[in-house]
Amino acid sequence: MRGLFFALLCGLIFMLLQTTIFPRFLPPEMRPNLLLILVIYLGLSESFLRAAFLTLLLGALQDVFSGSTFGLYAAVQLAVFLLIRLVSDRLNLESRRLLLGLITAGTILQTVLIGFLLTTFAEAGPVLWILLPALPLQIIANLLSGWFLLFFLLMFQPLLGTRHGMAGLPYQSKHHGA
Repeated sequence: MRGLFFALLCGLIFMLLQTTIFPRFLPPEMRPNLLLILVIYLGLSESFLRAAFLTLLLGALQDVFSGSTFGLYAAVQLAVFLLIRLVSDRLNLESRRLLLGLITAGTILQTVLIGFLLTTFAEAGPVLWILLPALPLQIIANLLSGWFLLFFLLMFQPLLGTRHGMAGLPYQSKHHGA
């Protein structure tokens, strides 16, 4: 329960940063999507029901604070979470490169899903042609943010009471008998 509360608190802080601080100081294509990084981490570390609920809640809150189409970010974040859960059993979750690769794949997936859903269900015009040119810089911003958050997590892991190691993902130990 403490981990869920901490993840919710991190999500709210990340949302505050994304909606107030980052737009003031960073150009749109260089704003990291910290909620996406948190959703990926939740997909790898929390139990399915708690993480799915929190992902849906954070996506809905992102819709309320910064979305134009209600339900868009909730659906996209949930789809990213479900795909991360689907492939997480087959991956070595202790690899830092893999976690950064998942952030890259999640960024690409999120951009494509947002473009697809907006062009399919909204009168948004050629959205993909607007989103795709910003994708490389968005990937770089998310990778740098993911690396920083991973470094920060490893530094403060002993204070949070989680096991010492790569990302401290209890998900692997629950499923692999460690």
